[in-house]
Amino acid sequence: MKTALITGICGFVGSYVAINLIERGLQVIGVDLSDKPKNKKLEDLINAGKVKMWKGDLNSFDFSSLERVDHVFQIAGKVSPWGDIRSFDKINVEGTKRVIDYAKDKGVASFLYLSSVAVYGFGGYSDLREEAPKNPFDNPYSISKLRAETMVVEECEKIGLPYVVIRPGNVYGPYDYTSSTHIYSKIESGKMPYVDEGKYKSCFVYVENLAEAIVTAGITEKAWNKDFNITDGFGETLHEYFSLVAKEMGVRDRFISINAHLAKTVAAVVESFYKLFKIKKAPLITKFSTYQNCVDYHFSIEKARNILGFSPKIDLHEGVKRTVKWYKTLKN
Repeated sequence: MKTALITGICGFVGSYVAINLIERGLQVIGVDLSDKPKNKKLEDLINAGKVKMWKGDLNSFDFSSLERVDHVFQIAGKVSPWGDIRSFDKINVEGTKRVIDYAKDKGVASFLYLSSVAVYGFGGYSDLREEAPKNPFDNPYSISKLRAETMVVEECEKIGLPYVVIRPGNVYGPYDYTSSTHIYSKIESGKMPYVDEGKYKSCFVYVENLAEAIVTAGITEKAWNKDFNITDGFGETLHEYFSLVAKEMGVRDRFISINAHLAKTVAAVVESFYKLFKIKKAPLITKFSTYQNCVDYHFSIEKARNILGFSPKIDLHEGVKRTVKWYKTLKN
């Protein structure tokens, strides 16, 4: 039986990757900062002894103590629109290098790294392909993600370890306690802001669709030594997405539209204030979260369609329906 290691297994994306692998008949082990997954299905698998896991972080965990696996899924990483570049690099670059060292020492078959479409920057894109220049926004998350995936390619090619780089769009779905809960609560209260009437294309990907693509790429030889953009490919605008959420929640689609130039100015002023006074807590508005919504931010998934046979099984309407259903359980 084939085996897989997932770092960040208890996280939002990692938990779904684990479930997908188990459903395909692989044995799964995991490493995570937490040993308490928020995804109930993964929790049940762990309690049933179908998933083995260890508590630890990328920079200090003794990966050499783990058994050999066939496939490594490096999902763990620092994700935030705010922070110091050194803290991002320590986890996203140096931590990832330690997982590669484990893969090399154990002779695993493949190594998959979860990056982000943020490495392309916010230049205004529609159907942008993988070979496009990488011009990350001046933000520690975007920069460290590009540094990490560049390191992955260089190190894996040097040691002859097959790799895959996956760049997901804006991930949403049940158990997303960051962006989805924030967005849905704002929509529910009628206080959700967006830029220029939400007219720009976005790049949402339902988490189960993403997990399907990640697992397929990680265990399929023809996908190795390649990079893939993964979104649902619908090209929906923010207004269309928010309106679907409002409709499913049974509330009026009342949003607050802000001019793009004004939004950028406010974000820049707020960030300058935080940096001037060396405030570590992330501001409510950042340039990273603002600028990506001021232009089209949409990516081609043709490469994934052609090589992985990727075709999102859950469309936008169904994805929103499932996410809203989960969100409503949080109120109980």
